[in-house]
Amino acid sequence: VSVSLLSLLVTTCGLALFAVSLFVSWKLFWVPWRDRFLPSLKDQQGEQQPVLTEVEGLEREYSEDFEKDPNAPTVLPESAMKISHTSPDIQLEAQMKAKELNHIHIARVQRQVTEPTSSVRHNSIRRQMNVSNPDFNLAQFQRQESLTGPGLGRIKPELYKQRSIDADDTRRADSCGRLHFILKYDCDLEQLIVKIHKAQDLPAKDFTGTSDPYVKIYLLPDRKTKHQTKVHRKTLNPIFDEVFLFPVEYAELPTRKLHFSVYDFDRFSRHDVIGQVVVDNFLDLPDFPQETRLCRDILYVSADNVDLGDLMFSLCYLPTAGRLTITIIKARNLKAMDITGASDPYVKVSIMCDGRRLKKRKTSTKRNTLNPVYNEAIVFDVPPENIDQISLLIAVMDYDRVGHNEVIGVCHVGNRAQSLGRDHWNEMLTYPRKPIARWHPLVEGRMIKCEQDFQHFSQRMYDMSKEIHSETSKMNVLKSEVKGHLDTFAMRLDRVERDVEYLHEKIPDTVQVDVEDSLIEHQVKEAKLKKTSVIPKGKDCSSEVVGIKSLKMVKKAGDANGSWMKDPTKGSAKIYFFSGTRNSTVLAYTSLKTFTEPNSTKKTEVIHLPFPWHGTGHVVYNGFVYYHNADTSNEILKVHLSNRTVADRVLLPGAGRMPAYSLNPHTLLDLAVDEMGLWSIHADPDFGGNLVITKLDHHSLAVEHTWDTNCNSRDAEAAFIVCGTLYVVYNSHYGGRSSIQCLFDIHDTIYTEGIPVLFFPKRYTSHSALRFHPKDKQLYAWDDGYQTIYKLEIKKM
Repeated sequence: VSVSLLSLLVTTCGLALFAVSLFVSWKLFWVPWRDRFLPSLKDQQGEQQPVLTEVEGLEREYSEDFEKDPNAPTVLPESAMKISHTSPDIQLEAQMKAKELNHIHIARVQRQVTEPTSSVRHNSIRRQMNVSNPDFNLAQFQRQESLTGPGLGRIKPELYKQRSIDADDTRRADSCGRLHFILKYDCDLEQLIVKIHKAQDLPAKDFTGTSDPYVKIYLLPDRKTKHQTKVHRKTLNPIFDEVFLFPVEYAELPTRKLHFSVYDFDRFSRHDVIGQVVVDNFLDLPDFPQETRLCRDILYVSADNVDLGDLMFSLCYLPTAGRLTITIIKARNLKAMDITGASDPYVKVSIMCDGRRLKKRKTSTKRNTLNPVYNEAIVFDVPPENIDQISLLIAVMDYDRVGHNEVIGVCHVGNRAQSLGRDHWNEMLTYPRKPIARWHPLVEGRMIKCEQDFQHFSQRMYDMSKEIHSETSKMNVLKSEVKGHLDTFAMRLDRVERDVEYLHEKIPDTVQVDVEDSLIEHQVKEAKLKKTSVIPKGKDCSSEVVGIKSLKMVKKAGDANGSWMKDPTKGSAKIYFFSGTRNSTVLAYTSLKTFTEPNSTKKTEVIHLPFPWHGTGHVVYNGFVYYHNADTSNEILKVHLSNRTVADRVLLPGAGRMPAYSLNPHTLLDLAVDEMGLWSIHADPDFGGNLVITKLDHHSLAVEHTWDTNCNSRDAEAAFIVCGTLYVVYNSHYGGRSSIQCLFDIHDTIYTEGIPVLFFPKRYTSHSALRFHPKDKQLYAWDDGYQTIYKLEIKKM
């Protein structure tokens, strides 16, 4: 019994498998063979009942952008149908186009056209085709032209077309040269044969005044098949003479476009796009499908004009119900995002308001296609009072199972959108309760973001202009009031002067004070003595800074604030790296070359200080590090770098009550080293925030002398000392180009009143530290995490 049941089960499975094989064979072989070799059967079926097909390979899509053929026969109106309640009325256009090929008539199959207003184009009767060798021969074309003569016995319709002068001027303005090529269709092999002959007058893309051109060819909408010519070096008139074949049925030619992209080859960077040529309507070309020689202008194409495809959708708004309906109809010629040459597209619709996404919806995903058809309606509830405040951001996405989904292209519709999106939106509001369908080209997402940012910036500028106008009006009122007060004060002052003159005439002078000249001279000498330094000048200090020569960016490392320096002691080449405004770890490098190496952290010496530092005002001098103790307000520590012990400390009187520089609030005490030794810099609030410099003994940290300068700490970012002269660097709160605007010479040998402003080279933001090296005459600067070196221009006095 078990054997019989097993045999019955095997027999049943075999029959089922045989039935499935028959069905698959019928689908794979019988249907294509019937469509190709039995057209009469399709003609009979087409006469009995119209057939609607959705085969993408036979689709004929025409939009309003195409012009109607004046020689086209009249189209018989058919019944209309709707995709959904919110989609526009779609005209069903069908017509039979007769074509002769070896006395065989092939009838065109009727199909459903989804454009709201589609213009109909009729193909001309197919000419008798002369089948020849698909390989082109340039000599053959020249011999044929010499035999037939220039247009002898042939009517050329292009000679009777009127040309617009404006159109020619526009074409020349966008032209990037010309491309010569030859087209032919081989009926036996069912292949479109393209020969690229040459290009002329290409623009120069290289600095040598030449280009390295080559051409890529696509037969759109198929992007899988791509051909490319060889690269021709250093020429603006390349001769290619290369032949390429595209397998395509003759019936599909009206729906195809031949796309030439001319590139300039670059070995070490991205290839530059020179321009493109697009050829469509093959059946309207002269002599086609026989050999047709064409010369087309290469049109300029920018990165913003990259073909990402088009999306058709309709908009309909019902004010009474407050309902906005977006019907996603279909897309065409989408950009291939997968390695297979296709995409898995779906559409995501978002409602935007002031740059914020309020709601979003998406359609289903269409697998492995570049021309998806959706016919899906998306509904949003939008009150009539808010319809002018929103916009639609429609993105075509590529679905990926692994990783994140990629954006193919986007389009923006709304009051603040560009011309097409704004016109579509306004037309929807003008005709409520009526679906309005349009084709929209897809652009990159960054273009929409740039557009929104520009609109936001324009709105802010408009609001700012209104505020400025209002403030200007207030200032005019205040100006009038101040002018009235000044006039009143002038009248009172004039009256007081008259009264004083009257009293002076009536009352004689009875008191006279005699001041001896010697007393005045003594006071002047005392004032000069206070100002004059008690510190003698060094033997090398007979120069001043007259400019900052150059900028060398060494490295980017550490925090945004910090300092780095080189020990100015003779024979020392070490680099010391202080990162951050509060830390206790110093990195020491053997040399500047070691510091700039990529793996320099492996060759560093890590020094741990006994106390953390505060700010960025530390220096290294003669094997010791001097810095501000972070646990105090005005204590300066002297730490030996070899044994990490505190050698000495001092409390600086009057320091630490306010930042030394307003643009560097972390630094309360700044230290400096020049040819004369160790200095400290701080700001005194009792002196109006002006800077105070103090000369310190680097052995004992004893205060040798203190000077009150006329340089204010407001808008100052850093300072340095050269030969006893303080140079204060100023900037703005928003960052910009730093400049030395104030000097103070303790020896009073530099005339500081008429000095010019010294500007630093272009930088990023403000400095957090500037350390002068007396021997190298260089500034070691910390600029927002960048370690830079400035070369000073020193002039002898």
